[in-house]
Amino acid sequence: LACHGKQDSRQHYNSHFVMRDDHLTLLDNMEKDIPHAQFAFLSACHTASGDQETPDEVVHLAAGLQSSGFKSVIGMVCQEVDDAVAKHIVKAFYENI
Repeated sequence: LACHGKQDSRQHYNSHFVMRDDHLTLLDNMEKDIPHAQFAFLSACHTASGDQETPDEVVHLAAGLQSSGFKSVIGMVCQEVDDAVAKHIVKAFYENI
């Protein structure tokens, strides 16, 4: 699945994945119960970005997937990720696990 991620610093639960027809929000993910989900690699930008004003709080898209049941989640902290760079990072990760 390819999409973009957007962090909403004013309303954290409105942070979302930009899908083709709609947005999939952090709150949407947190309300799901996916007990058998094992692993998610989120290479979209803003998927693990927190809030600079509350750095101790973990409210971002990757955390939302964990709260829905994923055992392990890797997200990107980067503000903007070039598609070619993301592809290289994901490829290197999977070649070395």
